Amino acid sequence: MWRLKGTALEISPALPVVLAAFVVLSSPLLLAAILLSAACHEWGHYAALRRFGGRVERLRLTAFGAVMEVGNTAHISYGAEILTVLAGPAVNLMLAVLLALCGRWWGTAYLFAGANLVLGVFNLLPAPPLDGAQLLWLTVAWLTEPFTADRVMRAVGVAASAAVVCGGVVLTCRAGGSPFLLLGAVGLLVANLREKGLVKLSPTR
Repeated sequence: MWRLKGTALEISPALPVVLAAFVVLSSPLLLAAILLSAACHEWGHYAALRRFGGRVERLRLTAFGAVMEVGNTAHISYGAEILTVLAGPAVNLMLAVLLALCGRWWGTAYLFAGANLVLGVFNLLPAPPLDGAQLLWLTVAWLTEPFTADRVMRAVGVAASAAVVCGGVVLTCRAGGSPFLLLGAVGLLVANLREKGLVKLSPTR
């Protein structure tokens, strides 16, 4: 674990393995597009969080993406938290449009535009730990209370992640989609089932 300006940085041991496998089985250029899109996504969250007076306590980089753990957010309103969560996908979607326009003169820009588009849209799915789930929780908690928000998010999260797995299976079988998409979908489903208490996994260190 490292510390950068008061923020703890933790990298999962599985991350280098997944990145190496991606380079071997796919394209280094595609990997670069995904990593740059992910960096811009997290920057969007970070910039908005800092704008509203928040602070990132820990940043965990895993095989399934990055997870920010923020400090005390009691002084941040629900509206500000929603804007902070939306900032990540918003940056990706804006970059997707700009890069698509640049693709007229530089064909490779379409690849980077696609990576930003997929990452931005995928993160809006209402399944933890994606941004869409946090948006759902904040909205329901704002309108009702946190306990109800927890129950709604867990139920919707399992349903959404199961739908993503089904879609990934169909895409992989019929259109030859990337196996990494299916792997990510399965990991998302397992995480949500574990959150709901339907599966039990041994803790890792």
